[in-house]
Amino acid sequence: MKKITLPLLFLVLLAAACKKEGPVAVQEESADVLETRMLERAFHPLDYDYSTVLPNYLRATGLQPVSIDNAVAALGRVLFYDKSLSRDGSMACASCHDQKRAFADAKGFSLGASGQRIERQSLPLGNTASFAAHYRSLNAHGAPSLFWDGRTTSADEVARMAITSPREMNMTLSEVVERIRTKDYYRALWRKAFGHPEPKESEMLQALSEFVRAIGSTRSPFDIAMEMNAGDPHSKASEDTVRTIYCGRDTTIVVITPPAGFSVSEFRGLRLFGRHCSSCHSAIRPFQEVFEACNGLSMEYKDQGKGKVTGNPKDNGVFKSVSLRNVARTAPYMHDGRFKTLGEVIDFYSTGIQPHPNLHPLLRNAAGGPRHFNFSPQDKRDLVDFLEMLTDDQLITDARFSSPFKQ
Repeated sequence: MKKITLPLLFLVLLAAACKKEGPVAVQEESADVLETRMLERAFHPLDYDYSTVLPNYLRATGLQPVSIDNAVAALGRVLFYDKSLSRDGSMACASCHDQKRAFADAKGFSLGASGQRIERQSLPLGNTASFAAHYRSLNAHGAPSLFWDGRTTSADEVARMAITSPREMNMTLSEVVERIRTKDYYRALWRKAFGHPEPKESEMLQALSEFVRAIGSTRSPFDIAMEMNAGDPHSKASEDTVRTIYCGRDTTIVVITPPAGFSVSEFRGLRLFGRHCSSCHSAIRPFQEVFEACNGLSMEYKDQGKGKVTGNPKDNGVFKSVSLRNVARTAPYMHDGRFKTLGEVIDFYSTGIQPHPNLHPLLRNAAGGPRHFNFSPQDKRDLVDFLEMLTDDQLITDARFSSPFKQ
């Protein structure tokens, strides 16, 4: 019999032990890791800070940013771009609110599910410094009137109406929730946003409105120029400087050297805008005085606007006065998209206002008839140059507000 050495005996025993125990067990991945990998496969990055950083010059006017729940906004972003929320799976919220157009629609009358025509032009969503803050209104509730006809002040209600409108997404909330339940990634997103995986109707609406509230436009050439001139957070004169530059109404002074950041034409356009337009269409919302008006588009309106909601004849032809941020990106214009260019809009206000009985007082002359601004060709060019300053090109490429879907 051969003698077994100690090293050989150790190897024999080790081999026997390994044979008994079998293969080494692979540690299972945690549920969190699996959910994270699932979301990474389905989506572009979702984990962003969705809040808006307001320039100091806007803070000087009393405007304050709103707090945003990033997980809820991320969920809302997915919902905003999800076409399965519509009856035939053909459209999402983003179908009528295109990021490349500052969240407006290229069509005069937007199209809903199955190609049905919606009765008005979709309002742009990317024209605010922050949906909740910039749209502060002067009504008793401290909330803005939404839609062209001002039928609600709730962003959640806007989402509900869009989803359930037969002409838009043509769904019930319960049907949408059932579709959401079939997708595993929504359970993961719901857990991140609300601490549980079970979708609820109210939470769906909350997430959509949280995402819309987060969309911010504060980086236009106009914002940069204003910040250069009145952006010192330590200066007590900042608000006065903003008002002097933006609201200056003395047009007898010839502009030779404009403030920093403005060309001569842009600043002339700003002065014209401040004198004639900013009361109803301010780019600095706290300075706005009029939030809805009849602007005399026609003597007889096919669409009565607010009057259709209230039934009050004095509201006929009254529509929301929109902010003009990113206006060069949001054509066509007016509730029915009748004007294709900014030049056409300016021509209308120059000589085309009609004598409607509900015409707003600011658009009436001393005799009570339609006011004609009679802009010169140079005035018109200056106004367009200024309005183009309101375009925030960073907004239309901001990854935080883009489609999250990889396919």
